Amino acid sequence: MRLKRRLVALTISGILASTISISPAYADGIPNYPGSSALRTGVENSAVKKMQAALIELGYDIPVANGKYGPATTRAVSKFYAENGDIDDGTSVGPLGWNEIFIALDEQRAVNKSEKEYDEATKEEVAAQLNPEQAATVIPEGQRGKQPARGTSSRSLPYKMPVIGEISAVYNQKGRRWAGRRHDGIDIRAPRGTVIKAVVEGKVIFAGWKKAYGRLIILEHSDGTTSWYAHMSKRIAKKGDVLQPGDTIGLVGASGHTTGSHLHFETHNVNDEKINPVTWLQTRVWKVEPAADPAPETPVSESAPTEK
Repeated sequence: MRLKRRLVALTISGILASTISISPAYADGIPNYPGSSALRTGVENSAVKKMQAALIELGYDIPVANGKYGPATTRAVSKFYAENGDIDDGTSVGPLGWNEIFIALDEQRAVNKSEKEYDEATKEEVAAQLNPEQAATVIPEGQRGKQPARGTSSRSLPYKMPVIGEISAVYNQKGRRWAGRRHDGIDIRAPRGTVIKAVVEGKVIFAGWKKAYGRLIILEHSDGTTSWYAHMSKRIAKKGDVLQPGDTIGLVGASGHTTGSHLHFETHNVNDEKINPVTWLQTRVWKVEPAADPAPETPVSESAPTEK
């Protein structure tokens, strides 16, 4: 069961927390487990109230956080367990279930914060789908296909990126940690739980686990090219979904072969050959400044000219 499978991961997280910096989703917000006797049907206490408030924020149907572990709380806990692959009846909550509830709450808060940041970063921007002739005139020649500097914020680039974060590796970058000693995409470092957005309309043709990529989603676009989104902590889009720009694909994570939380973004041509993601993005999601409001016209005076 999923909850039991994550017990080891939680234990390791607890050990590592004392020695290294960890994601905010795991660093904060998990209160100490009060004990099984405090969390079972029929009891009433502050720990139950705290758990009820968390479940309500997560969207479970509990009328009010009153501290009474009654039928509504039992149903909510049972549903939470079921959605995490467990078949517990919800009449009690153990330490693993307690931790899972508050981890889920912190992750949801991280997603909500990331959604807001993404919206604020892009609300003044219009993404223009360019044809080759337009691209030749709109995109400065020196910028065509040019890789962004490592350490650059993705929000500062003249084309939209699928996630707000820091560029940590670029296309064709040399390095021993990559197959073929070259990097096949762009890496954008961001905290676990940061939302990944579609920037071009596309259909999900793959949603699953793929070796080094970890949790991966692949979108196919109208011109036959594909875009790949790897290392996610959670896949939200499903195979067969047609996504529009701004739709959520998944959440940033560190699944697969990776040394930290980030999005690996790469693009393929119609022959499934890896291509420069910058060129692909530039001709599809170039940021266009909103047109300025026209200056008000100076009213023409209706008075008669003065005679000399």
